[in-house]
Order: sequence, then structure tokens, then C-alpha cells
Amino acid sequence: MSGTVPEGLPMCRSLLGGRYPSPVRELLRSRYPIGMYETGLVDNATAWGHGGYVLFSELPAGVAHRSSRRPELAEESILVRILAPVGGWVSADLLDRLADAADRYGHGLMRVTTGGTIEIYVPRENVLPLVEALNACGLDVGSTGDGLRGVTACCGPARCDAALVDATGIATYLGERFIDEQQYPGFPHKCKTAVAGCPNDCIRAMTQKDHSFVGVYRGLPQIDSDRLWAWVSRGGDLQALMRACPGGAIVVEGSRARIDGARCIHCMVCINRCPAFRPGKERGVAWVVGGKYGFRGPGGAMVGQVLCPFIPVEGEDYTRIGDIFGRFLDVWCDRGLTKERIGDFILRFGARNILREMGLDPEGGHRDGAPAGGHHA
Repeated sequence: MSGTVPEGLPMCRSLLGGRYPSPVRELLRSRYPIGMYETGLVDNATAWGHGGYVLFSELPAGVAHRSSRRPELAEESILVRILAPVGGWVSADLLDRLADAADRYGHGLMRVTTGGTIEIYVPRENVLPLVEALNACGLDVGSTGDGLRGVTACCGPARCDAALVDATGIATYLGERFIDEQQYPGFPHKCKTAVAGCPNDCIRAMTQKDHSFVGVYRGLPQIDSDRLWAWVSRGGDLQALMRACPGGAIVVEGSRARIDGARCIHCMVCINRCPAFRPGKERGVAWVVGGKYGFRGPGGAMVGQVLCPFIPVEGEDYTRIGDIFGRFLDVWCDRGLTKERIGDFILRFGARNILREMGLDPEGGHRDGAPAGGHHA
């Protein structure tokens, strides 16, 4: 590994001149073909070509491939995708072991994707030895092809006081229950899934993921009147808070404040801005389906739509969430078209028809995730 930019790479050299951390400096410390990066900078387009997935008899999923437009610089790019711990929680010891594996078997380079998985770039002949080393660290691979991608989550209550549910706990449960779907692709298309701890949705689950469960509360926000007026006395702007409410649901009557239930949309704005407002006590998740960034397909980019506004979460029992998830995947496999993303499937097949196929009542019986004709215990 060299820390010096070779001659003939002026764009890369220029990126070493500032004080801000440089991607070139990191690439030079690895065995990445730095000329490929220079080509991308000059052409304003990646030097890598089309992508695909590499199948080994031992690995039905977890290895991806990019061809090269400059084979004289690099013949191909192979990466191994790791099913990382949810919430982004990785110990320093595990990071050290991953770095050692990337140095020993790969190009000395790894990255965390926007989807929350970890990728290590590796020569084709070192894929299986790398996977063995990852297994020794307690990790596995998957999340490629037309299957369930690694289930991701926000940091949840371990770090965020806005979390309404244990997002990492739910995501871990779903990942373990549907591990085969992550490692043996068999869906019409890929399925990206995430759990957000509250409607703030810091991980963009509702817009980026095909399938998401978002922490919500039932009932109206609770207001501590004494705390509210103490906040106002310290300079809190109550009028600005009222204007910020999208539904105009905050009503002040003399020395009291209340929430107009007909206008409240449970958006978290008042809770985020004023410590006197707290969520309702009954917690659960909203089931949101069909989000995607990509513009392919008849629907283009989509924001997910709510198919079930409230599924109760009781303690650490996430069975009802998993049951709903599994039933939907079954319907999608039976009714979806090849290479049809979930949002496009809903657009074509219809949300009400999907609920009926799942045994949920589209007229309202689906609102707690219970099947038509009765409720789960």
C-alpha cells in the first residue's frame, strides 16, 4: 500500500490538498486500483460497468459483482455483503476483526452501505475463505439478488429518547425469523425492509424501503400543563409551536392547552419541539409498504403507503408483526410479476385486494393486524 498518488492522476492528487478527510487518502492505503477512481473523476461517471450477483454452491446470496470499463486497470470488482448487527451497533473489537479480514482476504477496504449492510471488496478466489473468517466472528452473509435484503433499523431506545418501540429488537427478530429469505433469493424482486422507532423516521424507511414498520402511539399526545408554562416562562414560543403543528391541533384556552383529536395526525412535531408534550401511552407500529427511491417501473419513486395504521407491540413479543410480514411476502410471491417492486405490485394489484388475500378485512378489521372475522390474542 502506498500513500503517494502515482504520476498521471491529477484529479486524485488535487483531492489530497485540503484539510478535509480525503477518500483518495483512504483508497491509497488499500489495494484499490486508484486509476479507476481517477477515470471516474475525469469522465464524471463510474469506471465500473454493469452489476450482477455471483453464485457459489455454498453461497446462494451475499456476493455481488461489477464488471470493468477499464479492464487494463482492474478486471472486475467482487464484494461480499455482510448481515450486520441492526441499528449500526458494532463493537470496536468486531470492527478490528472485520478490518483484519478485509486486509487478509480482500483489498483492505470495506464500507457501510446506505442500506445498513457492510461490504468487503475481495478477489474472487478469496470469497469463501473470507466468509469462513466472518462466520468465525459470528457474522453471516446474504442480502443480494431477488430476496429479502438485510433488515435495518434506527438506533432505537438505546440512544434516542424519541423511540416509541424497540426498533433494533423488532428488526433483529425479523432478521432471525426470515434468515432463509435473506440467503436463498426466491422473490419476484428485491425487498428492502427497515424498522423506524418513531414517525420522525430518521432512517428514511417509509421512502427508501419496500417494507417498513414504524413506531407509533395510539391516543393523543399527553400535555403536562405545569411543564408547558414553565417552558413558556423560559422563552418557549407557544404561538410558534401552534403554527408548526401541521394539523393545527394545539388549542390554548386560557391557562390550559389541549389537543384537538379531530386534527392531530400524530406527527411528533409538538413532541420534538416542546418537552411538555409526550406521546400517548399505548405503543405499536404502523405497517408501511411500497417505498422506493428508484425511478424504474410504472410507479417511479414512491413513498410507502400505510396498510395497517396500528399493530400493538406488547413487551418483546413481535410475533404479530412477523406473521403479517410473512403473509404479505406469500401474497407477493404468488401474485407479483418478475422484477416487479412491491410498490409497483400494490399499484397494479391494489392494496384492498392484497389485504383480502392476506385474510385481513380492508374495511377496517386490518387496523390492528388481526385477520378478518376475529382478533389475535
